[in-house]
This record gives sequence, C-alpha cells and structure tokens, in this order.
Amino acid sequence: MTDSRALVPTADFSDRVLAVLAAGALGAGAGSDATGPGESETLALFIMDGLLEAIEWANEGVASDETACMWLAGLRWYKAVTGAFPLSAPEPLTRWIDDELGALGPIGSPADPRSRSGLDSAQMSSTGRRVFPDADGPGVLPRAAAIALLPRVDAETTSRLASGAAALTHGTDAAHGAASLAALMVRSGIEADMAAVTRWTSMLDGSGQHGPAMAALRRAVAVASAALSAGGPSGTRLPAALNASIAAGAGPDEASFTAALIASVLGTQALPAGWEASLSIAPLVTGMHARWLAATGS
Repeated sequence: MTDSRALVPTADFSDRVLAVLAAGALGAGAGSDATGPGESETLALFIMDGLLEAIEWANEGVASDETACMWLAGLRWYKAVTGAFPLSAPEPLTRWIDDELGALGPIGSPADPRSRSGLDSAQMSSTGRRVFPDADGPGVLPRAAAIALLPRVDAETTSRLASGAAALTHGTDAAHGAASLAALMVRSGIEADMAAVTRWTSMLDGSGQHGPAMAALRRAVAVASAALSAGGPSGTRLPAALNASIAAGAGPDEASFTAALIASVLGTQALPAGWEASLSIAPLVTGMHARWLAATGS
C-alpha cells in the first residue's frame, strides 16, 4: 500500500533541500578533471526548475502539466548543451537558470548519454507514449533526488513525478521503477534520518526489476548505507562514500545519487567546508534552493 502521508517540511527541511542539491552536484563532479558544470548535475537542476515553474503557475491559480513543464525545461538544457533546440521542437522562453548557467561557461563532463539523446526529439516522451522505449540508464537517478524534495505531497505523487521525469528520456519500465524508488528513498532519508537505511534495503528487496538504472541504484544504496552505518564525523562520510563509488567505477549520475542519499539523512553536516567556493554551479544550487523554498512555502 502506498504511503498516503504528505511530506511535511519540518524545521530542518530547508537544510535538507540545500544538502541534497549541493551534495548531488558535488557527487556528479567527483573523480572528474573538469572544472565547469557537468551534464548530470545541470540536467537535474533544469528538470527541477521545470517542476518549480509548474508550482509557480499553480500558486497563481493556473493549472499546468508538471511533466510537460519538466520536458520544456529539459529542452532548454539541451540547447545549453548543444547550442540549439531539437529540430521542430518547442522553443520555450529562458528562465533564471538559463542565464545563471550561461554565465558559468559551457557544460562539460558528459553523463548518461541517453539523457541527451532522449531529449533530441520534437515529441515529448512519457510513461504512456515512449519515444525511446528501450532506453535505460542511471541518468534517471539525479533528477529523481531533486523531485523528492517536493513537500506537502504524498508518496504516490512523488513516485508519479519521478517516473514521469525519467520517461522524458528513458523508456523501460525498469528505469521508471528505479526513478520512483530513488525519489522515495531520498524522501525517506529526509523523513526518517538513519532509520531510512533499513527502509532502503526493504524497498530494494521488494523490487524484482533489473537493468542499468536499477543496478546503479542498488550500488548507490550499498555505498551510501555503508558510509552512513560506519559512523564517525558527519563531514567524513560523504567524501569516503564518493571515493568508494568512483573507485568502483561509478559514473557521475550514480555518484550524484549516492551523495544525495547521504545528504538526505545528514543534511548540510555532510557537506565539506567551503563547498560553495569549490562548486562551479553553486549559484544554480543556492538560487534553486531559495526559489524552491519560496514557491513551496517551506
């Protein structure tokens, strides 16, 4: 049975939102020689901005399709990466995040290639109409972590939005299932702190799906759970987990989600000192944090 409780923004909710966003970006850049923004972390923030736009419309009393807003945001990201919108695709107006990213230079550090190729279409892919039905990969995980930060909705809504965001670029049931689980795991970390580690294991045990996205999710959970269970100062767990993740061959999407899981439990205590100075997309992270809290009333 799906949990019908809403995610309540408690006193430390703002801290958890910032932690998940910053840790996800730090994780995506771990092990990379690039100094600029990468595909994994920027796409996750753009997809989140699409959901933010839908929330802003709702606050003005205007109904919108959340998945369509996330798709249009993905197209804006695609233009930032390639220099142009896909042929015959809609050309949405720029938003704050486009300008902020433009000031940081070109996007490097490629991630799951299906994220980019899946947006190279004039048609929006969805769970009911899959443009790339065989596409599977870890790119669905970072955006699921961001969507998990939506408060005042039940778990079914979190799951639906994460699956819809995954379906924009990845078509398999397993990829959609991995995204749904990923979002619910981050949500659990925010709600249950260390008790979430046991919940993550139970959630994985209940999934019989397989594929690249699910395999990446299982590895991320294993590394994050080990780091959290090891104890020690909070600030040492994230670097240790990322070192283990990269050493095991994780790409930016998987490493990003591993970091987001840890941050959902520990909050900003998990972040290294001076993280803003070391993170090229810190303006996007802090800008999203402020706008998200304002729009959601958190």
